[in-house]
Amino acid sequence: MVCLALAVAAPLALAVPAARPSDLAPSVRAEIAALGLSKARVAVSIRDVATGRVVISSLGSEPMVPASNMKLLTTGAVLQGLGPNFAFQTKLLHDGDRLIIVGDGDPALGDPELLAQSSFVDGEGKTHTGMTIEHLLDCWVRAVTAAGINRIAEVVVDDRILAREGPHPSWPKDQLDEAYCAPPSGVNFHGNALLVSVAPAPGGAPTITRLSPAAPWLTITNKGTSRQGKGDRNTMWIARSPETGGLTLYGNVKTAPESPITVGLGDPGLFMGQCLSDRLRRRGIAVGSTRMARMDEGSPSGDVIGPVLRTPLSTVITKCNVESENLYAEALLKRLGALVTGRAGSWSNGAATVAQAVKARIGSATGFAVSDGSGLSRDNRVTADGMTAWIASLASDSTLSAQFLASLAVAGRSGTVAKRMKDINPAEAIVQCKTGYIDKVSCLSGVVTSGDGTRYAFSVLGNNLSEKDAVGKLKRLQDRIAKLIAQSIGTTTRSAIGG
Repeated sequence: MVCLALAVAAPLALAVPAARPSDLAPSVRAEIAALGLSKARVAVSIRDVATGRVVISSLGSEPMVPASNMKLLTTGAVLQGLGPNFAFQTKLLHDGDRLIIVGDGDPALGDPELLAQSSFVDGEGKTHTGMTIEHLLDCWVRAVTAAGINRIAEVVVDDRILAREGPHPSWPKDQLDEAYCAPPSGVNFHGNALLVSVAPAPGGAPTITRLSPAAPWLTITNKGTSRQGKGDRNTMWIARSPETGGLTLYGNVKTAPESPITVGLGDPGLFMGQCLSDRLRRRGIAVGSTRMARMDEGSPSGDVIGPVLRTPLSTVITKCNVESENLYAEALLKRLGALVTGRAGSWSNGAATVAQAVKARIGSATGFAVSDGSGLSRDNRVTADGMTAWIASLASDSTLSAQFLASLAVAGRSGTVAKRMKDINPAEAIVQCKTGYIDKVSCLSGVVTSGDGTRYAFSVLGNNLSEKDAVGKLKRLQDRIAKLIAQSIGTTTRSAIGG
């Protein structure tokens, strides 16, 4: 009897709700009031996904800079426009004495992290897990060799599916050399970045131990140092010439960095073509020039040679949202623009297409402004109420919800929120969300789902975060609101089950 009493007592204790749904709005308002930031603008919206009812709206209709919460609009619009079964396809065509790389705007082409998770079949027919960029290039090189081709007049890279526009005009000018500012191309390659590994050479310039992908044609000027003094530290950085693509190393290398230094590629499509040409020459195939397709050339034609390199849309939107990859978001934006307009995908037609998708799905785009796909631009605007309406609509869409929700980071487990909200009991509720941060902006939007499927969409948008620890305080508010929702719908569910 004692054991039976203990077994009954535990679920009764757990069934006492920390915050009932009727208490959620005042609890959230109390958290906002206690924030202690006089200059900040904070917009909050919470919405019941099943009914569409707004549980709380605090400045919910005020236009706000969303930072990377913009990716929720981009990925949702692309899922709707391209369809959940879409896959990017990059092809190699053989046309007479030419090879033509035909791009599809795939941002994952040659991504080192995704390659490491992929499998390939070697020349002896054995399957291996863990590809490198050399394995990927070798798939095409082996196909050319197997076809008996021993001379290629030119390798042409056709990237015309997307417009050649360079960085977005609203991106921060002082950050354009950073990898997170790499603009999308019709042929993206290796994350549109070079990885440079270095080691100190005491008494001289540091040694470049590895360049990935290998690019022996690049000019590298080494102006670095390897000072080992007590006050010395690692300060190595690398500049790329926009005219020649050459690299210049600056700063000091005291110890070998744990991770390679990342340098953005100015023209990833041409770089991929040069890599393929170089690997073909190493196999004894004579290759003439490597060039980009001219804008006035006809559509590419020829026989497909080697494997078509495919990336499912689900893979792309998941990395876009979980890891907050800007390149992925911008490639998606432009690829959607290309599909809808029938012209090269651009910032303009991509942004217009996303804006149209928002209006079509939630009935109004008031307070919204779409400038880019990633949220790097400060010209983007959303409203918290509009964000929860958008998220709720996608979360309740029988065709799109599974892929959309699976693309989000899970609090306490993955992506940009792997270390956040760990105090939310997963047996109570799961938080799937997207972070957003640029200078003086911090945002968090997503869904909280209880064990019985009760789901609330939420959006907490913070702008003008200029005061001391303002971003930290806003993040803590975001996490606290997510926990309040989890307690509300999670404990209520358990109470009903216990009763």
